Amino acid sequence: MFLTTVNLAKSKSKTILVQMMSAAGTGYCFNAKRGRLRDKMVMRKHDPIVNKHVLFFEKKKIRSL
Repeated sequence: MFLTTVNLAKSKSKTILVQMMSAAGTGYCFNAKRGRLRDKMVMRKHDPIVNKHVLFFEKKKIRSL
């Protein structure tokens, strides 16, 4: 019996973890999941520093899930 090494290609993940940054300029951010093939995320959510709903923009990719 011979053992051989076979290089199997890893499949790409379907989702990635991204950092969302507040557009109010407070520095508040949180992490969110999005599909790998989708456009950059923009969402409206509560910013506790200014106590209002503001836009959050995707700042950077953190890791693949």
